[in-house]
Parts: sequence; C-alpha cells; structure tokens
Amino acid sequence: MHFLNQKMKTAMLLACILLLPKVASALGDDGITIELGVTGVGQQISKRNGDIDKEATESVDLVIDADMGFGVLHIYGEAASTADTSASSLVAGSNADAGTAAKPNGRGRGQLSEISFSTDISMLNINFGVIDLTGFADATATANDEGVQFLANTLVNNPTIAFPDYTPAVVVNYGEEDAIQFTALTANAYGLGDNPRGNYAQLFKFNRTPSGEKKGLFSLAEIRMPVAQADLLLTLGGWHSSMEVARYDGTGNDKNTFGGYVNLDSQIGDTAYSIRGGYNNAKTEITGGVKSFGSLSIEHVINEQHAFGAGVAYSGLHNDYKNALTGTGANTTVTEIYYRWQITDAVAISPDIQYHHNANNLSSGAANTVFGNVWVYGVRMTFGASYQLAHKN
Repeated sequence: MHFLNQKMKTAMLLACILLLPKVASALGDDGITIELGVTGVGQQISKRNGDIDKEATESVDLVIDADMGFGVLHIYGEAASTADTSASSLVAGSNADAGTAAKPNGRGRGQLSEISFSTDISMLNINFGVIDLTGFADATATANDEGVQFLANTLVNNPTIAFPDYTPAVVVNYGEEDAIQFTALTANAYGLGDNPRGNYAQLFKFNRTPSGEKKGLFSLAEIRMPVAQADLLLTLGGWHSSMEVARYDGTGNDKNTFGGYVNLDSQIGDTAYSIRGGYNNAKTEITGGVKSFGSLSIEHVINEQHAFGAGVAYSGLHNDYKNALTGTGANTTVTEIYYRWQITDAVAISPDIQYHHNANNLSSGAANTVFGNVWVYGVRMTFGASYQLAHKN
C-alpha cells in the first residue's frame, strides 16, 4: 500500500460527499448526518511571549455518519494549521486543539482520520475500523472535549493511558445507558501519529516499525457502573501495550507496559463534576514520562447560553524520565478556568486562563526554554453546523 498524498486524500473525501445523494434512498431511517466544526484558538503566555509568531491556531472537522440499515458508516476528516511557534509549542499541553493533523515536519495538513463501521446486536455494539480510541474509553462528563470544555491536554485525556493515535481497532461495548456497561478493545499500538511519516500504510502492518521495533497491540477493558445511592457513575479500567520502546535507563527496550484508571462523575444541581486518577508501570516514553495522574474538574451551567468550568490536574513523572530531561525535571500541575458563551446555535466564544506549575515538566532549564510557573491566556471561537440527508424519522 503506497502513501496517500494530500491530493488523493482530499479527492477521496470529496468523492464520499458527492456520492452521498446517490445512495441516500438506500439508507436506513437516520439517513446521513453531516457535521462541520471550525475552531480557532488565540493564546498568549507570561514568559517568552515575544517568541510567538503564530498567535492563533485553527482546525476544521468534518464528520459523516451514514445509517446503512444494518449499521452505521462513520467517516471523520480533519485539517489543522501549523502550530509552531505558538503558545502550544512553547508550553506543552496548553492547547489540545493545536496540531491535531500534522505532517512529520510539524506543518499542518488535512487528513482522513477515521473510517469505521458499527452495528448493534441487542445490547452489544461492535465498532471496527480506523478509530480514535479516546472516544470509547476513559470518558468523563466535564473534561473530554477541547472544542467546548478545557483546552489543556491533561484536562482532556488521562496522560497515564498509552492510547495510540488513530489506529485500526475493534471495540465491543455491552450494556445500556444508565446501567452497567462493559467495553473491551484491541488495536494496533502504533497509530497514525506515532509513525514518523504519518503513513497510512504503516497502520495495517502489525509486525515492526520502520526502525525495527515491535509494534505490538494495545488492549483495554473498562466497566462503568451507576451508583444510584450516591448519584455517581463509577468507571474502572485497565490497559496493556506490547509496543516495543527504548527504556529511560538505557538498559534496552521494554514491551510490557500496563496501567489502570478510575473515574467518578456526578452532578449537584446545575454543576457537574468529574474526578480522574491513573497509574502505570511505564519505563519508557510511551506515556510521555507520566507515571501517575489525578484531576478534578467541574462545569456549571448558568443557562442555555452560558457556562463556566474549572479544573486542576497533577501529573507525576517517572524518576528516570526526570533525569533524562535537559533541565531540572519536575512533576506538573495545571489549573484552568474557562467561560463559554453560546452566542447562537452555531457560534460560541470561550475565554480561557491556565496556570502551569513546572511547565514542560521543568522547574528550571536553559535560557531558551519555558519552565517553572507560567500563565497562559486564551480565547477560543467555534463554529458548528449539522445537516441531515434522507432522514426518515
């Protein structure tokens, strides 16, 4: 399989859109749903702000879901602007929306990120294809969507879980909403963003990376249990990755990384809150050096147009990873507050303030690095629209 260049990928996505009306009459009751989202984020920082030459980053998301009658075909394409040199490249993890679609040299690009098919058999849902696994596990009510909630990475996904980037996977979920649910998945541990060329062909080669390491498999199991007496949703999960990665201590490679996590979700009046925790045995950079993690986040809804959120997240680093950093490695704490104003059904604006203690996992460093305590000030604007074709309900 040869690498699909930019023009080929764009042509494929356009062909899918142009052919939709032709097949609409053969679809199921839900027909075709098309969703378009555009996000722009402008940020400034309290240190080395003069080094920023890109004050804003942009992304575009296109989602197409087609009800085939016996299941749903899901297609997701995205594009992103180049993130360097922006606040997100100077303060790592300050903008989870930046650089989500990038070439190996860091330049922004358009890409076909997901194509999958799902079907239901009674209470069993099966989903397979090229998938973003973070949409199926470790979900919380207040901290999972960088488009409308928090921008800081650690308040979007749990950093102790070694989720591969968009990758071939099979996901099975059993249960019903508001009842006990089980999720199990297995995937190529070497995703689209993990290979240095961003090469689609590598996704379907399950043996070794271009440099010779074992790609391995990523597997995860999760149970979600409502606790009616306490009005809580408890999530427990465990995962394992057999991807081969060099150890921090230089004693060779490791291909046996595993971890566990726990989430609690609840609501008091108009305020929802989520508590997250995670731990792993990683001796490699498979989780970016993060060994332990904890976070607390809330979102308070004022009315249909206005809401605000606040969160704090702590990331504990592996000691060998701290020693490998250029500078004084340190555990990191991120605090974030945002306000969301839904101006119209399609347009929202969200001011955002973050405080990073030991930014870039450094308490001290070279003169040309950002470290220590740093403020990040930003504003996010989003546009979203949806369209239904051949909808029969």
